[in-house]
This record gives sequence, C-alpha cells and structure tokens, in this order.
Amino acid sequence: MKLLQIEYKKIVGNKSFKVFSIMFLVFLPLIAILFPIYWSVPIGGESFYPFMPTSYEAAWYSVSFISSWFCFFLLSFILIYHITNEYNFRTVRQNIIDGQTRTEYLKAKIFLMLSILFFATLYVFIIGFVGGLIFSTFEPKDAGMIQTFLKTFNGLETEVETQDFGVITDGMFNIVRFFIQNLGAFSLAFLVAFLAKRGILAILIFFGLFLSEKIGEIILEVNDFGFVKDYLPTNAFMDVLPYPNLMELLSGITSPDSMNWTAVVITIIYSLLFIFFARLLFFKRDIT
Repeated sequence: MKLLQIEYKKIVGNKSFKVFSIMFLVFLPLIAILFPIYWSVPIGGESFYPFMPTSYEAAWYSVSFISSWFCFFLLSFILIYHITNEYNFRTVRQNIIDGQTRTEYLKAKIFLMLSILFFATLYVFIIGFVGGLIFSTFEPKDAGMIQTFLKTFNGLETEVETQDFGVITDGMFNIVRFFIQNLGAFSLAFLVAFLAKRGILAILIFFGLFLSEKIGEIILEVNDFGFVKDYLPTNAFMDVLPYPNLMELLSGITSPDSMNWTAVVITIIYSLLFIFFARLLFFKRDIT
C-alpha cells in the first residue's frame, strides 16, 4: 500500500492520466450502451442495431469486447507515459538516491499496472451490469433478412440464433476474459516502456509490434505455417476475447461458446515473460 500511495501521488497530477481516464470513464458507457440503442443500420425497411446483445451473456461479452479497445488505446498509454516520464524527468534516479531499492521501484510499477487493470475491470463490470439490464428490455431483430442480404452480396451464410435473454449472471466469465486479455496487453506495454524509456518511441514500438505481428501472420500463412500464429502474443491476447463476426454486429451480438483455454494459458505465460524481461532490463541498465 505504501508503494501504491507513492505511485498514486506521482500519477494523479499527470495530465495524460486525467485525460485518458476521463475518456475511458465517459466514452465507454456511451459507445457500449447508448451506441447500440440509438444508432441503427437500415436493411430492407428494417432497422438493425450494431452490437445489440441477444442475451445477458452477450451483453457481458459486448461490453467487455468494446472495453478492451479502450484499455488498449487509452489505459495502456497511461502506463507507458507514466514509466517513461520517470526517465524523462530523472525521478527514477531520484527515487533510488532517496533510499528506494530497485526491487521496490519495480514492484511499485507492477502494483500500479495491476491496480489500473483491477479498477478498469470493476468499471467494466458495472457498465456490463447496467447494460444487461437495459438491453434486456429490447427485442432482438430477426436475422433472416440480414442473412439473405449478406448471402446475396458477400456469399456469407452465417447463422445467428435468437435466444431468451436469460439471467444477468449468464456470461459474467467474459469479465475474466477481459482481465486476462488486458493483463497481456498491459504487460507488453510495461516491457516496451522500460525498453524505450521515451514516451513517443514506446508508443510507436507498442503499435509497431501489433502491426508487425499481423504482417508476420500473413507471411506464415503463405508459407504453410499458419498454425504458428495462434502462439504469437498479440494474436493470443485477441483469441481470449475474440472478435464478433459481421452477422452478429448487425443482427444482434452473441457471446463465444466457450473459453479458449489455450489462448488464456499463452497470454498468462507471455505476461509473466514480459514482466520478467522488463525486470531484467531495469536491473542491468543504468537508471539515468
């Protein structure tokens, strides 16, 4: 708690922390709840609502999926900028001079990362709970017209089953998926911040890793090594909380059938490795 208090005092006055946190708190409910209700896609005289869940389980999934992008674009930036600012303003060196050991310093950053993830998960839980109550009052659209439309223009024949909305506890495991997926993303951001030590450079590397992995996946597919992509870090993160398909986006989103335990295990392993390599870098490098 003492280490977290120190970190909180450092980060609370940071402008980027305030801006990104407010954006996360405000825009998440707007996009996850209000967007599916008030924005529709007209097809054949009917209005279909993107991201409109068909059950409580799907509501938890929808909110978790949308929130994961906010974590990727906003909260990971907070972590990166906080760590890199310590190097920019030489507070790393000052902390060590003031008596804080390298181990304590690193632990403080790990605790900060986990606390941001914990509070983000708690907030997503609240939004998912409220969203489920609101979405349960809406009748899911019949997917038949969309199936005909997509089959005619895109050759897609995906089936979407309309189901009873169920009870609000259905699908809460999607919150666990959210936590695990973003543990991987945050751990990668954690490593990149210690690697680059400069904010803009760290952000470029962070995005560059995701982009380069996608390019690598294409190369692997062309050379008949497509099976390897499931074991790449960012792809494993995405598989923990997978993308909905086009049919689901239009006619009513549904939750994945089961947890991808392979992706979960790979994500946890990568998270531990990223933190381990960050520790290695921090202890071997000069603190200036």
